[in-house]
Amino acid sequence: MLSEWKQERPAWCPHGDCGFVFRVQDAVCSGRLPVSEEHDGVDNTHRLCLRNQVEGELLAEISWNRTDAWHLLRLCEVVQADFS
Repeated sequence: MLSEWKQERPAWCPHGDCGFVFRVQDAVCSGRLPVSEEHDGVDNTHRLCLRNQVEGELLAEISWNRTDAWHLLRLCEVVQADFS
């Protein structure tokens, strides 16, 4: 049976103060920070939470911004191309 993951904050996400943005299966959740956080002269505006699939606990949380997202996208494109 296939699981259905609705586009809503998952129960395992401890950050109810984030403005929910997107969820990937039951492993990744992203939300907008309630207040931007300055980091190296740039404001982090979002949070990315990763869940440990085996233990079901929060594995990592990353505060990030538009530039970080762009670099992650570039990295994903390179990895995706490596499968070709």
